[in-house]
Amino acid sequence: MFENNESPSQGLTQLSQTSKNTIEEDFLTLTPRTNIQGLKDCKEVTTFILFGTIKHILVDDDWWYTACVCNKAVYPDSKMFFCEKCNKHVIKVFPRYRIKIRVIDSSDSTTFVLFDRDATTLFKKTCADMLDAHDKMNSSGNVPKQFDELVDRSLLFKVESRND
Repeated sequence: MFENNESPSQGLTQLSQTSKNTIEEDFLTLTPRTNIQGLKDCKEVTTFILFGTIKHILVDDDWWYTACVCNKAVYPDSKMFFCEKCNKHVIKVFPRYRIKIRVIDSSDSTTFVLFDRDATTLFKKTCADMLDAHDKMNSSGNVPKQFDELVDRSLLFKVESRND
């Protein structure tokens, strides 16, 4: 599909820090490619690279959540927060991105969720910084204006198919 080794768009990934492969190798040669229909038809749990275009930011749900240091969502409980993963009450919590986006390609459309690491990379701004800027601007609407920059952007997505 691509004749040189340059990526056509910024990639999103969740590679571990111990990966011996570059992001370019991972996205362009090592991980199999598919389209949205292929992802939907897949019957096994596997990872794919998918080239798609973001068409909408879904604003029905919150675009961020409150998280424990383990990055899992926490719930208010007794003037503190409770983390089910850590199975304890925590005081120190952080806002994290959870942005639902509608992505299309030539075969179909689907909803992906951009979590904190990838959204921070795309915006070059942490969720806490985005919330501060959004509040200071007294912005109307549910989402920061920077989210509009994602619409009509074509990206390589690294996604895992699941049977659920």
